[in-house]
Amino acid sequence: MESLQTVVLDTNVIIKEIQEGRILKPIAKRMKKYKSKLVMPEIILGEVGKVTGSDPITTMERVYQYCKHPIMMDKTNEILSESQRITEKYYECHRSDSLILATAKVTGSTLVSFDRDLLQTAKMEGVQAFLPRNYIRWG
Repeated sequence: MESLQTVVLDTNVIIKEIQEGRILKPIAKRMKKYKSKLVMPEIILGEVGKVTGSDPITTMERVYQYCKHPIMMDKTNEILSESQRITEKYYECHRSDSLILATAKVTGSTLVSFDRDLLQTAKMEGVQAFLPRNYIRWG
């Protein structure tokens, strides 16, 4: 039996969906095709709110339109210690980015982000990482 594929979307992907739309639908379509599940680090809800003013419920309603059963991830001790290690190793990796990357790494998820620096760091950490357009085309 093949293991469940999981995907972590960076905050900037959710923000773009809220501000412009049209980004989550093709990502979700590809996820559905490969029976992938969305993993949502809890920090994303706060980050999205800071930038867009969207409260967590509104943000999740937007996500639910395309991804019916996202897996919400709290900051576990494993994620926190991995995040701390990433922050110390890569000075350009901010705390929120390192938490998102640590969540992807600990859960064995693919990371999708518009942040090229984060994608580069993810690859150095052995995490599969794509720009949204490349993720949609991949496979």
